Amino acid sequence: MIMGRILILSGICSFILTLISNYFDIVLQIEGKNEITQLGQFWFHFAPNSLQIAESIVSRYVDPCSALDILDCSGFIWHPFISSILLMPAAVILALFSFIFIALGLKKSSRKRPKNKL
Repeated sequence: MIMGRILILSGICSFILTLISNYFDIVLQIEGKNEITQLGQFWFHFAPNSLQIAESIVSRYVDPCSALDILDCSGFIWHPFISSILLMPAAVILALFSFIFIALGLKKSSRKRPKNKL
């Protein structure tokens, strides 16, 4: 029940971020730029240090090529995988996350709800 509420709250927060991203897109269109807000730009706008920290943590500790010297390969998790996700439109990705979180939260909370026996 608590996990369902946490997922629903995460979905609502993601939906609010979707609205903010849509606002950024509208401002870009009003300024005459034919651009959309990318997920990486959106993240960098609000927390640039956390983006750099996340890249260094993933590159050093999560990526098996960097963590294990015996593999002798270049990293592949941040570049190109995560960096290509960060180039996607922020509004679409955040809206997708909000729908997924809310759907999972509703499914979890309805599963745990006790049924009234009359």
